[in-house]
Amino acid sequence: MVKIINLNFNWRFILELFGLSLICLTPAIYRDVGVDGLFANFCVSILYAFPVLGILTCIKNKYLFYTVTFVFMIMSFIETMMVLLYGNYLTSGNLLAIIGTNQDEGMGFVKGTISELPFALPVLIGWFIAIKVRGSVVHFCSRIVFFLVFCVIVFAVLIFQIKYKWNNNITTKFYVEQNVLGRPPYNFLFQTYNAISLIKQREYIKESAQMTFNAVRPVYDESEIYVLAIGESLRYDNLSIIGYNRSTTPLLESMENVVLYDNYYSTANLTMYSVPQILTRATPNDFVLNYKEKSIYKPFQECGFKTYVICAGNLLNQEKYLSEGCDSLICLSANDDDKIAYVIDSLALNNKKLFCIVQFAGNHGPYKNFKKEHDKYHPNPVSDNVGWDNHEAMINAYDNTVLFTDYNIYNIINTINKPNVLSTFLMVSDHGADYDTGVSDHGGNCNPRKAEYHVPLIFWYSKGWEEKHMAKKDIFISHRNLPVNADNIFYTVCDMADITIEKKYSKPEWSLFSSKFELHKRYLLVPDGKNTIEVK
Repeated sequence: MVKIINLNFNWRFILELFGLSLICLTPAIYRDVGVDGLFANFCVSILYAFPVLGILTCIKNKYLFYTVTFVFMIMSFIETMMVLLYGNYLTSGNLLAIIGTNQDEGMGFVKGTISELPFALPVLIGWFIAIKVRGSVVHFCSRIVFFLVFCVIVFAVLIFQIKYKWNNNITTKFYVEQNVLGRPPYNFLFQTYNAISLIKQREYIKESAQMTFNAVRPVYDESEIYVLAIGESLRYDNLSIIGYNRSTTPLLESMENVVLYDNYYSTANLTMYSVPQILTRATPNDFVLNYKEKSIYKPFQECGFKTYVICAGNLLNQEKYLSEGCDSLICLSANDDDKIAYVIDSLALNNKKLFCIVQFAGNHGPYKNFKKEHDKYHPNPVSDNVGWDNHEAMINAYDNTVLFTDYNIYNIINTINKPNVLSTFLMVSDHGADYDTGVSDHGGNCNPRKAEYHVPLIFWYSKGWEEKHMAKKDIFISHRNLPVNADNIFYTVCDMADITIEKKYSKPEWSLFSSKFELHKRYLLVPDGKNTIEVK
């Protein structure tokens, strides 16, 4: 009789452990199993999950057990959705992006989640099994021993990995964060902690209110208009101006004085991290600087310019600290990219010295941001009876958004191209789009492909500006093939308007207009908001 009871207990315990494993490891199953080189990662995920499994099996109170496992089930469900939709685990950047998401992004995520719901059933099934077989916790001491034994094994594996596999070339903290806490079932809680830390970093914003760049520049009698534009998810490879096999930039190609850089990289593949690095002196290795200092409008304001930020339903509508202190933040709707030129035109009528920061809604997925006259490529899911899962149709929709972006750039340039006015237009995209694999088409992949960070840098200059800055123009053009990134933008935009900032802030050697320009290593801040990778 005793043997039968022990046998029943063993099977109940095994089933309970199986259910808990499904809860904790389903995201790892989808991400790693069957993928070349990642099965070993899955085996390591199983090993590192055992301490959590041990703790859960040792909870005596069944109602507390139901509650705690339900929480883990919800976290695992979200992680599973992230893997199914974007190919990777949740990051702190994803959490902050969810908080600041707009309606279109939110609806896109919800629709994607609904289509993937059946694949998340193992998480729910695991929870159901765990609570169904859960009885009173007999042999409690045996479970404690089980927990302690696996803790010792995990500790031994950690030491082996750090000491022998990595030859002590990485710190224990880094390894634990990346290879233990960065995996389910720990990852959700770890990324929540990271997100809270990022929010706390924003306390620096209050301290930056009184900072100044002590900017100076020569006095010019002419009217001046300078525009720094930020595109959204615009791929370098989809521009016909550089040889793409579809006519997506016919208007830009028809214009004179347009310069396109062909080796420019963004410094992050997630909008919330890339845009601050475009507008401030922050870099992937010093991102917190974007909270400590004012953005690029400040040097212009110190030199007597009227400064405006114009945003069409994107990040700058929410992250107002990047424009706080400028003359005005003008918020448009997400489908109002074509109204930006009219806004700039009206501002130019009343301001002799004008600096505008523009952020487009641009080419963000779902790829609906184009008007009827730019609905050129068919079939596409916006205007034809075809779904977004049709890859060719999705590309058609994306290319229509590029046509619309081309139209809006053209109109802004024509607006500021006024007689006897010194004017320039410089545009970069926040990041690209990896629609080729269906992974992270908005950006935000922790293992990004080049399509996510290789983006266009477009520069246009007026005849008046060219006459005054012939040498600068030639230097800028001579740098068009060099490997550069968003680290260069702040200093380039200042130099574009002959603005000199205080020495402790200045890096003239990073300006693309400088005859003493120096190359530097290019890094990308990945969506966890903490780690960087070098990109070449």
